[in-house]
Amino acid sequence: MNAPAPKNPFKSRMASVLARPWPHVLAGAGVLLIDFATGKYIMFPILFVVPVMLAAWFSTKRTAYALAALLPLGRFAIASSFEAPDPVVFLAINALIRMAVLGLLAYLVDRTARQTKELSHRVKQLEGILPICMFCKRIRDDHDEWRPVETYITEHSGAFFSHGLCADCQKKHYGEYV
Repeated sequence: MNAPAPKNPFKSRMASVLARPWPHVLAGAGVLLIDFATGKYIMFPILFVVPVMLAAWFSTKRTAYALAALLPLGRFAIASSFEAPDPVVFLAINALIRMAVLGLLAYLVDRTARQTKELSHRVKQLEGILPICMFCKRIRDDHDEWRPVETYITEHSGAFFSHGLCADCQKKHYGEYV
């Protein structure tokens, strides 16, 4: 009951893969490839947000910013090399706008991810006043249920319990056998 819950191997493996930059770079390259393959009439720059957001959340801020710059540059290269009817000035302006928007998105998602991780860590810590029964020492939770101290603290913190017997209780309860 007080042992740590077994971790999901798929979830931990996926988290370790997403922490690296290459899945996000591959996703960005895939979006550019789809954008190139569909031609000038069907464009996918809106999908640039997916690898940028995933990189900002799971990987590093540096990877997210790099993708925020490189994906619009890739779109600019495709448009100026293979879809020539627009003037290069307009293509460059569009690329700069995309870079700015994706850079802002990377910043906001990275900031939100850091705050979420910090909040998750804080939630694990016990704070405030705990209503505890003065006789049985059980704690009342948010659902008005009385839970054993060990269970409550294990669920609301990073602590686990190992039971033992102090010298005073040993003498009090097993005095003649000790």
